[in-house]
Amino acid sequence: MLASTLVVGAVVAAAGPSNAETSDEIDAGGAPNVSTRDTLIGDLGGLRPAATSHGLTFDAVAVGDYSIVLDGGAEPRATAARYLIEAGVELDTAAAFGWPGGTLRASYLGFHGDNGNLDSGDIQVYSNIDETPVDAFYSLWYRQDLFDERFAIKLGKMDANEDFAYVDNGDQFLNSSPGFSPTILAFPSYPDPATAIALFAKLPGGTYARAGIYDGSSLNGRRTGTRGPDDFLDDDSDRFSVGEAGLKYTIDDLGGRVGVGYWRHDGDFTRFDGGTEDSSKGVYVVWDQSLYDDLSSSFAVDGFAQYGQADEDVSELASHIGAGIQITGLIDDRPDDITGLMASRVDFSDAPGAGFIEEHETAIEVFHAIQVTGWMALKPDFQYIVNPGGMGLEDAKVVTLRGEIAF
Repeated sequence: MLASTLVVGAVVAAAGPSNAETSDEIDAGGAPNVSTRDTLIGDLGGLRPAATSHGLTFDAVAVGDYSIVLDGGAEPRATAARYLIEAGVELDTAAAFGWPGGTLRASYLGFHGDNGNLDSGDIQVYSNIDETPVDAFYSLWYRQDLFDERFAIKLGKMDANEDFAYVDNGDQFLNSSPGFSPTILAFPSYPDPATAIALFAKLPGGTYARAGIYDGSSLNGRRTGTRGPDDFLDDDSDRFSVGEAGLKYTIDDLGGRVGVGYWRHDGDFTRFDGGTEDSSKGVYVVWDQSLYDDLSSSFAVDGFAQYGQADEDVSELASHIGAGIQITGLIDDRPDDITGLMASRVDFSDAPGAGFIEEHETAIEVFHAIQVTGWMALKPDFQYIVNPGGMGLEDAKVVTLRGEIAF
């Protein structure tokens, strides 16, 4: 399986506020206070806020993992070191040209180092940056909001997980499954976004609907993450389609979102029994819920749950269920730290020829993200993986130290 997701959550967490209007705070001596600002390079002497005022924002983040398989897995005591860098530029057409509702984004992404998943042997991928080395012009898309943001269209090269199958309250976990359900076959996400067109609608009462059609040729081994639109315009059998409908709501001042999605890939799939199918499809459910929010402090508890199901005649994973919580400000005097606990289980296909020894793989993860400065976080993480890969390996215990720096 492909590594499951781009580390969108890690990027957001390290980068602090979503906009780039960050002022360098001044210490008692009149110099910029590097430890308190939101990005390492600050406002670049006023260049960053000046660009933002004209609609142009910049973002860059580096994420590095060092892991040890303490016990079990494919390679007990093995270590892995790797890093990922993402850098992007975004243009607000209203501020830049007076054209309301438009957003243009371009970004680069590079991953280098070890693929620690080879040592653990797990199918859910315990580190969401694990991949083979890649450098890519990762995204180039334009989104246009219309009719007072009730409708939008987005087209270009883009990561489907930015708009579909995500849970906001799972974005801090290292395991890939909280990114999106691993039952979604050939999902056009990290490390292979794809050329696509997507439509979005905000409906009355907090309901929403969205749908997208993506180049699905990664199923055939093509690296859509390093390619342009040629495959999207070529073969009708290589389309990945996805739709999601849901509801955003507030109960007792606590917000939530539930979404139900359906996906279909129109490629050719080989069945485990040797036959073929001309498509595969599945469903997923996502749920985000704010569980507690102390308005007098930073303390908050947020939870998520997921479900996914696929055709076990062609998919290694028949179903997936996951849930977890993220706690902000759990430790006194550490208001920006985040603590997380989650469990994710996948059931292997029992179709004739699938060949799995075990019925399921279950990953349990706990972490504590330490916000060292406004622009740097350190995240010690522990995962216990039951039946990694479903082929008879011993249960794996993996520790990881992740570092995140926002530039």
